[in-house]
Amino acid sequence: MLLQKVNSIMNKRARNMRPAQHNHIGHAPITDAQTGFIHHRNGFPLRYKRLLFAADEEQADATQGNVGLLFHSDKYLKPGTTIEATISSRDIPETVRGKVVMVRERDDYYEIGLWLSNQKDASRARIVEQACHIEAYIKEKKFRDGPYILNREGAAQEWISKHAAGVPGL
Repeated sequence: MLLQKVNSIMNKRARNMRPAQHNHIGHAPITDAQTGFIHHRNGFPLRYKRLLFAADEEQADATQGNVGLLFHSDKYLKPGTTIEATISSRDIPETVRGKVVMVRERDDYYEIGLWLSNQKDASRARIVEQACHIEAYIKEKKFRDGPYILNREGAAQEWISKHAAGVPGL
């Protein structure tokens, strides 16, 4: 009985730690291996709102944008829903539109796959997501190596040389 209780507690802790472990320098690929979508890094605000009456030309179209975005949500979003997502990196909000094309249920959240509406939104999302990944890399490197050793530009160049090739092209 006690062993079962300990295992239960350990399993809950492991589930709660999974997203944090995903944020380590070596464990955070920029693209999802199954979908090819860009992972949105936890720790950077992503807010979204459902667009009920989006104009037809603003609807996501598979031939327009070539990039998808994968993010975590506490709420289920129905595939086919058009949303407007605002991503903040370094206090600069960027808004993109897209259609929910994939939903994966996880233990305590949903992974939402958003296909971006057009080339302009896809291009902006790529840049903002790279900035989020670079900022996360710099923070982790600062924590690991110490704040006095860190060279921000050098760390950004290091991330670019190691990971920029993994960013989906347009």
